[in-house]
Amino acid sequence: MVLLVEDDEATAGFLADNLAADGYQVAVAGGVGEGLRAIEVRRPGLLVLDLMLDDGNGLELLDRVRSADGLATRIDPQLPVIVLTGRTGDSDRVRAFGRGADDYVAKPTAQLSSATESGSRCSTGKITSPSKPCGAALLIACGRTCGSTYRPPWPGSSSSGCQ
Repeated sequence: MVLLVEDDEATAGFLADNLAADGYQVAVAGGVGEGLRAIEVRRPGLLVLDLMLDDGNGLELLDRVRSADGLATRIDPQLPVIVLTGRTGDSDRVRAFGRGADDYVAKPTAQLSSATESGSRCSTGKITSPSKPCGAALLIACGRTCGSTYRPPWPGSSSSGCQ
């Protein structure tokens, strides 16, 4: 299941609808607090996280995920996290990766910078789709295509998925 933490209802609806159309189960949370509770209760296989949320910064939620011990809380510190945000600065990107984000996608010109990593994690059993790893689904959900041919990156593959 994909947990989408996004406070803009139109964006959340668009992404959730497109991910669901690709065969993913999707849950939506509107802020940091709601997102944290959803992670504990729903135990998603992937977290798609906005940074600019009404009740705080998405990096706070990322910090909570990465600092979890997996025992006292029901939060998996290895949960794959893709930051999907309107913040396009290099410092924002560095900050997110420094805190443990697995990928960083800037809105509205969203493209995955490391489709191999995202696709590999998602195709190893944490989350599955009938036809695409999560990298491709997010590219499609964001209204972009990654090139003329999409070939899913599998674990151990050197392919980025975009050919």
